Formats: sequence, C-alpha cells, structure tokens
Amino acid sequence: MTIIILTLICAHGFGQIDNDNEIISALIHSEIKTLPNDTVFNKKGEIKKIKTYKKPDIILVIETETFLFDPEVNSFDSFKNETNGLPSLDSLTYRDFIDKNKTKIQIDSICGFQGTISYISRQEIEDIFKLGGWDNYHKTFGFKPLVKVSRPGISNDNSKAFIYYSSSTDGLGGAGFYLILEKVDGKWIVKESMLAWIS
Repeated sequence: MTIIILTLICAHGFGQIDNDNEIISALIHSEIKTLPNDTVFNKKGEIKKIKTYKKPDIILVIETETFLFDPEVNSFDSFKNETNGLPSLDSLTYRDFIDKNKTKIQIDSICGFQGTISYISRQEIEDIFKLGGWDNYHKTFGFKPLVKVSRPGISNDNSKAFIYYSSSTDGLGGAGFYLILEKVDGKWIVKESMLAWIS
C-alpha cells in the first residue's frame, strides 16, 4: 500500500514539472522572436533589397530562478486590472507561484525555437561572473542575452499562469518582468506583463 501511494505522489510531481516546462517553453517562444524580413523600396516603389535579421541566440540558465518578491510583503495588489481595479491574477495562482519558487527545477530543452539556445548551469554562470563579471561574460558569450525564468504559479483550473522572466546583456542592459499567461485553444499566451526592474 505504501508503494502505491509513493508512486502516485511521484507521478503527480512529474506531471507538475512537465506543466511548468510547457509554460516556460511557451514563454521563451513568445518573448524571444526573430524579427520578420524587412523589404526596402527605392523612390520608384521597386524592391531595392530584402533585409533579413539574424535569428535570436540566447544563453538560458537551466535551473529556474527564484522570484524577487519579498515573502513578508503581499505584492498581490500590484496586479490589479487598470480597467476595473480588480485583480487580474487570482490569489491561489499567486500563492502557488510563491510556494513553488521555494524550490528550483531543471528546465527542459525548448523544442521548435527559431534560433539558438545555449543552456548553462547556475554554477557555470556564477563561476564566469566570479572571474570578471560582465567583462568575462562578454569574452565567453559576446552580447548574447542571459535569460532566466522562475517556476510558474498555475491556477487551479490550469487556465492561467504567473511567472518571472529576465533578460540581460550587461550590468546596465537588462530587465525583469512578471507575466500572466492564459491557456487559449490549448496554447499558453502572454496576456499581461509588469516590469519588475530595469538597468
């Protein structure tokens, strides 16, 4: 009997992590996109050239980032809908976010990304910064964005998610956001974002 109960707990845990990774993947696809080709015309209206953009190339920290909220402060009220003043984020999803981010998970490979993702461990990135900060990062990776994400808080009906995301290329070139995603026709879509910090 004990073995069956443990098996069910483990199976539920893996399902939760799969769901987390699905949301993280949708977020990366949504926030980091290739710019579309740009057609340049001459004065006669003829095509002069088609400008193509390089596909995105990012460095993704493979372990989730913990959230930046002070757990002693209730930040829930920061997510009021500007139109009606009501929370656009329910308290249970917010609480799930707080609770889940007490632990970290490994992020799965992001499938179907239209660009290049280099996966790096938290320890590797800490070692790079210990040996020379952003200068050492630039020697190693150039100016590729360093991307970090948290675990998502998920609503009870699995229709909304709340997550933290940051992207930096330098000590004075980055930003972090809290995002609300909704599941629409089986796909996670970013619906709202709030700037957490900018440098």
